[in-house]
Amino acid sequence: MIRPRIHDAQLSQDVLLDYMQRYDYPYLKEHRPIIENAFVVTCEVKDKIAGFFWCYAIENDEATWTAHTLILPDYQKRFFSRRIMNTLFGVAWVSGVDRILVENSQTDLLLRMGGYMTDDGAVLDLPHKWG
Repeated sequence: MIRPRIHDAQLSQDVLLDYMQRYDYPYLKEHRPIIENAFVVTCEVKDKIAGFFWCYAIENDEATWTAHTLILPDYQKRFFSRRIMNTLFGVAWVSGVDRILVENSQTDLLLRMGGYMTDDGAVLDLPHKWG
């Protein structure tokens, strides 16, 4: 089972950058200068990393976070479970987030979870439980 974990912020950001480089993450150049602003959740299977979720608060709207993922190849098919997503929604909600925004290839998934499209991307209002 993949389990989301929150570790030391600086360490998590550094490890995420390392994995972005290692796995040729296509948006590394855009994320490198702002990674210190990221809230990172490391997803693990026992003691191995399966992937990462990370978010940034929107500059003029701290209650909206943009969400991003990096999923390691061995975990692509089984990463987005209801348990993981509902846990992440809960963590975001208790952190003061009212909306999750996805601007990339994961917009379809957010729409299937109950989100809606805007000019900026797919948005999901919190609190939310993917049923």
